[in-house]
Amino acid sequence: MDSQVPEISFRDTKLPNVGFEVVELATLYGKVAAGEVSFISKPHRIDFHNLIFFTGSAGEHFVDFNSIAVEKGSVVLVNKGQVHAFDTTNQPEGKVVIFTDEYLDRVATAIDVKIFAPTHLVTSYLQHFSLSVAQENALMSLMTLIISEYELCEPNVSYLQVLFAALLTKVSESRPDIYHHHMTPSQIQCFERFTLALSIAYTQTRDANALALQIGTTYKTLNKVCKMATNRTAKQLIDAFTILEAKRRLSIEHMQVQQLSDHLGFDEPTNFIKYFKKHTLMTPNQFKNTA
Repeated sequence: MDSQVPEISFRDTKLPNVGFEVVELATLYGKVAAGEVSFISKPHRIDFHNLIFFTGSAGEHFVDFNSIAVEKGSVVLVNKGQVHAFDTTNQPEGKVVIFTDEYLDRVATAIDVKIFAPTHLVTSYLQHFSLSVAQENALMSLMTLIISEYELCEPNVSYLQVLFAALLTKVSESRPDIYHHHMTPSQIQCFERFTLALSIAYTQTRDANALALQIGTTYKTLNKVCKMATNRTAKQLIDAFTILEAKRRLSIEHMQVQQLSDHLGFDEPTNFIKYFKKHTLMTPNQFKNTA
């Protein structure tokens, strides 16, 4: 793996018992200028979640090979396992909230939020959105309370958890619906089981029938649910995720085609090359040269 584009793990915050951290983007830019960190402007893969609020000038944010235009009021969600990069050229102002799956699970037991559900694996989902002035003011008020409490010598950890839950609730409320209103709770659960199973089993199978059986449903039902949620078939979603994972490994880990073909479960590298080209209109090596 190229050390200049690392896989970044969640480090202990100054308050490990809190479970999250809020960082000013200006602080990150300052660390780059001081030579303390070099990776944030380059694509890097994270094993935690980022919730980024942009509060000032316009710029971009890079998520999974897509450049997202951001400005005051923009929110970008970066999920565990995704590849992203900060815009250190334009340096848009904002704050990033960093937290792990474990902390999210602890907080989400008491609230109903879907913003960091496994649906981020589906590329059709909205990774970013814009806040109204009222929504931005509400979220910034919560952020101010969080930062003020966090910086106390002896912060109230329980209060911080309540504030964090409130922040996620408001973000979830502000975000355009990620599910269509006509989907039932059981259909949503089926779709989420599918995306979670896909994230684990994509190296063993790209067969929608096999994944349907794995999550205890039929191919017909799975296909219907996928079309309702994303307007794409189960097979189209499987291919989209497989190609995204291939791009991540070509870009971040600089895997050789033979190695990646084996990792993804293709019988022959030539079959993987044909599959990749069919979905991207370029070979894996051509993609590596442009990534």
